[in-house]
Amino acid sequence: MRKLSEEKTDLASVDARWNIIAYAMNRHFEGKMLTITSLADAAGVPYGTAMRRIGELIDEGLLLRRPRSKSGKSFSLHPTRTLITQFEVYASEFKRTVGDAFGFTDVDADEAVDGFFFGGHYMASRILSYPNAMRVGIGKERTIRVLCPIDPTFKTLKKLSPQLSELCGAQFEFVTMPLDQLHDEIFENQKRAKSRYDIVSVDLPWIGQLAECAAVMPLNDLLKANDYRGSDFHATIWQAARYRGQQCGIPIQPTVELLFCREDLLDEVGLGLPQTTDALLHAAQALHGTRRGQSGIVMNYGRGTPVAHTFMQTMANFGSPVIDLSPSVDGFDTDTIHAKNYRPLIDSKAGRETAQFLLDLLPFSHPDSLRCDWDKRIGIFSRGEAAMTYGWSIRAARFEQDDSSVAQGKVIYAPHPSKAGLTQVSPVGGFVLALPAALGADRVANAWKAMEYLTRPELMKLYVQNGSLTSPRFSTSADPEVQAVSSMIRDIDKMEQNGTLQVWPRPPIPEFADITSILGDEIYFLLQQQVSIDEALGSAQHRIEKLFKMGASK
Repeated sequence: MRKLSEEKTDLASVDARWNIIAYAMNRHFEGKMLTITSLADAAGVPYGTAMRRIGELIDEGLLLRRPRSKSGKSFSLHPTRTLITQFEVYASEFKRTVGDAFGFTDVDADEAVDGFFFGGHYMASRILSYPNAMRVGIGKERTIRVLCPIDPTFKTLKKLSPQLSELCGAQFEFVTMPLDQLHDEIFENQKRAKSRYDIVSVDLPWIGQLAECAAVMPLNDLLKANDYRGSDFHATIWQAARYRGQQCGIPIQPTVELLFCREDLLDEVGLGLPQTTDALLHAAQALHGTRRGQSGIVMNYGRGTPVAHTFMQTMANFGSPVIDLSPSVDGFDTDTIHAKNYRPLIDSKAGRETAQFLLDLLPFSHPDSLRCDWDKRIGIFSRGEAAMTYGWSIRAARFEQDDSSVAQGKVIYAPHPSKAGLTQVSPVGGFVLALPAALGADRVANAWKAMEYLTRPELMKLYVQNGSLTSPRFSTSADPEVQAVSSMIRDIDKMEQNGTLQVWPRPPIPEFADITSILGDEIYFLLQQQVSIDEALGSAQHRIEKLFKMGASK
């Protein structure tokens, strides 16, 4: 609008201050470097005048001049939080003025015009700003290397690494690996005299094992020294990253396993959203084969980690964890796991009911289910080859944000169906960022600074806007622009508040990976129908009991 008055007409003279601010904000939103030379060129006035205006903005605290070298001769410029806030207030007022001009100011706050709210004052306080640059950068000569999985949030981080490097004043490098390889690499890194990584991403069920082996650094002292509070995080997610009273990580990509259902296909057969395991089995049977090439459900029955997790998470729907945890008000206690809890419950009534249920689903499952992992499963569902699936919330973007997916806009979500009469429970998973124990004292401060930045609310919003449909922070979930991306984010917040989300289906004990390995074989052989339920569960029970006895004897 300024350009129209300055360049197209004689109605106004060049406003160097505005041109500098507009250019600085534009580069900020694009995540591109801002130099004093480019800023002076954008001012549209003689160089000397431009430099004076830039100096004024620095003195007023609207622009930040941050050194890029130890000498300070090389530096970058960034909008400060003050400038970003004022700019957004201006933009909001501008939008309201446009609304006034077109007569939209009388529209109720709950009503939108073409899906967009004019005015926006009623929600302005909840909208998170675009991330601002660190006032004091980490150091351009420093590389922050992050070990992470091949998951949506970390794909976003890798894609945004140039912007993050500029905002933090450091070089970010994201090293991605498949889940099992990531687990092994964290332990290999522990053996090195000097950690190869500054930050590692930890799957929540690994917390106990990594903390017990001192592969990750306890964070309580750092949290206290930096007055860092976890109250904005979902309590379940925050507590899941604790072990024996020590916080071991900061949540970055939580995820909840839900039931994904094609609402249109359920309507065709006259069924509602299944809430019990019997209703789910009935729905899978009713939906199976109603369209050419369509299965009732696709299951994660692939050998190893996929089918092991499926068994553990489904067993929770029959009211039991895989080990004898102490009951608590809302389920089972994972904060204080004692030696007496180390009794496997695989060969039990709940275990047998779980095994029978998984077998009963097999005839109505997609034929590739016995080879499925998380990516393959969600791909089959997204292509419309299955009417239902269990799925981690983080992967819903695979169809929600893919215009070519036949499932787009047709999926409804629910907690895991439970055995009739039991409370519905959905397992919580996902990743936290942690500091390797072998990091070295000289690297801790910079690694903490980077980790704290990557888990800020405005960064979480950026991940959501780039395809990661997850938010561990209430402030991020409350942002209207975040909620507009997917209704599932708000639904998960409600599940957190009513106690549906639980950690105990996959207890964070040191032996978790070994239990997964055992179940990954025994349950797979069962679903291949090579052994009976009694044989599979009896063998798994015996092997896990032996595992616990070996651990107790050390």
